[in-house]
Amino acid sequence: MRTAVIALLVALTAACGGGSKSGASIRTCIDHHLPAGAVDRVFASTEEGVTSLNYFHNGSETDVTIFKSAADAVDAEEAEARLGDAHDRRIKNVLYSGGGAIEAAVVQCVK
Repeated sequence: MRTAVIALLVALTAACGGGSKSGASIRTCIDHHLPAGAVDRVFASTEEGVTSLNYFHNGSETDVTIFKSAADAVDAEEAEARLGDAHDRRIKNVLYSGGGAIEAAVVQCVK
């Protein structure tokens, strides 16, 4: 019975989009949703399980930071606010800023 309840909870969480997405899956999705010519270059790095994606286009930058969990993203968001650097927006386990087609793709891929 306990196993059935746990399986049901896992299925419901997945169906509601409650799970965190990985940096690799989000980057692949963003690349798929971007129109041709929307990015000049991308810098990607992962350190201590946190993936940073920096998209550059025509002198503008869009930053995407993917944390292991939504709770980790909330902690980072709160730390930025304490430093007076609270310009990022958050969806689930992802903080992002920058705008344009890249940000629209981020929102589409993370929601």
